[in-house]
Amino acid sequence: MPLAPAEIRVVIIGAMLALFLSALDQTIVATALPPIARDLGDFALISWVITAYLLTSTCVTPIIGKLSDLYGRRQTLRVCLLLFMAGSALCALAPSMVALILARALQGLGGGGLITLAQTIVADVVSPRERGRYSAYFSVVWASSSVLGPTMGGVMTEAYGWPWIFWINLPLGLLALLVSDRALRKLPVGRHRAPIDYASVLILTGATVALLLVLSLGGKRLAWTAPATLALAAAALLLGALFAWLQRRSAEPILPPHFLADRVIRPVLGSSFIVYGSYLAIAVLAPIYFQVALGVRVDEAGLLMIPLMLSSTVTANVAGRWSRRSGRYKRPPLLGLPVTVATMAVIALLAQRWSAPAASIALMLAGFGLGPFFPCSTVAAQNAVERGDLGAVSGAIAFSRALGGAIAIAAASALVLGLAAHALPGGNKLASIEDLTRQALPPEARAAVAGAFGIMFGAATALLALGLAVFARVEDRMLRDRPAMAEVPAD
Repeated sequence: MPLAPAEIRVVIIGAMLALFLSALDQTIVATALPPIARDLGDFALISWVITAYLLTSTCVTPIIGKLSDLYGRRQTLRVCLLLFMAGSALCALAPSMVALILARALQGLGGGGLITLAQTIVADVVSPRERGRYSAYFSVVWASSSVLGPTMGGVMTEAYGWPWIFWINLPLGLLALLVSDRALRKLPVGRHRAPIDYASVLILTGATVALLLVLSLGGKRLAWTAPATLALAAAALLLGALFAWLQRRSAEPILPPHFLADRVIRPVLGSSFIVYGSYLAIAVLAPIYFQVALGVRVDEAGLLMIPLMLSSTVTANVAGRWSRRSGRYKRPPLLGLPVTVATMAVIALLAQRWSAPAASIALMLAGFGLGPFFPCSTVAAQNAVERGDLGAVSGAIAFSRALGGAIAIAAASALVLGLAAHALPGGNKLASIEDLTRQALPPEARAAVAGAFGIMFGAATALLALGLAVFARVEDRMLRDRPAMAEVPAD
């Protein structure tokens, strides 16, 4: 039975609220870390408060997508929200740093699932031709959470104490559950119930955790050539190869091999890995560039990033509306990404000469070009599959983006640290990219660090150009006019 327009709006609002919860929790914790470390001790473990969430949320994205295909969106969303809220409550009550880290890992299991399910649920109730417009709304959610997260975390920690950055998730999570649960009852549940491939789940989790540990620890707690680092990298490769072998033989694969044979899905996954990874590396390292190379305060650096977030949101919305009118999805990214590549090339060349406002405006122009890629790539992949694979393909996209972001941030940070080490007093080596912001640098050292960031921006430019070339291979199919739930009769 098709949903009424009012019911569709309720489903969309519930999905957006669920996504906002997960996206907000990736940023709201950052400003609360010093008070957390002061209260709980074990400062050496503080980075794991963020890393634990990253590990579990990345691992779970493709798994939750597949489970929602087999057992229904409503039940899977309910479990993810309950896990997220339970993890949030345990975080707020944590008596020690270890307990907080374990609770954050539990919270990440729910949060990673919410990212996948939000996009999948929209695909259930909205036709591919209309979907770009709603995907643009999700870009607004991401942008607002990126801007609001650090600010809310700082204000709530200062006014009420850091546990409240976790307590706030409970009423919001309950609201998301109540808003969406009733309407989601009308979504059809796949009639084919297959057993969970636990071996593939464990092997994929092991491979992802090993790789993310390499990226989190390499060059910081462990040298890149240390035996433990090399062992983790080898384990990631071996487990990844074993997972790929198992997927070819599984009756219900988590990441179906036929995705890689599809002329839409394969290049979308590849370009998502490259473009989103490059974007995230720029978004994470640009504030440090503003602080270290251009000498602005932390709060000013956050404000200078707002134009990038807003511009990408504007053009994401424009691209979604164009797809709705034309029934196509390929042209907006092909027009937008060259703008980003050209702008980032200029940013790289002039990295030592920018003023902070001028660099912010240049990043805004880059954001205009990036915006169309996110909704159009998602819609393209979802349009290429039947309803039974919507969760799996949405999970695959979320996984490729998360993995691309983790790898790109680690590589970009290592590049900047390696190049900037020569400019630091006494040639000091830093444990992390954030340590750069704590250095008192003379003007000539700032110029050298700006040059290091310029090289990093140049590398990101090259990757964005590669992502554009990969996306250009996407087959431009006509968008369907029927929502996915219309393809399966309700129980």
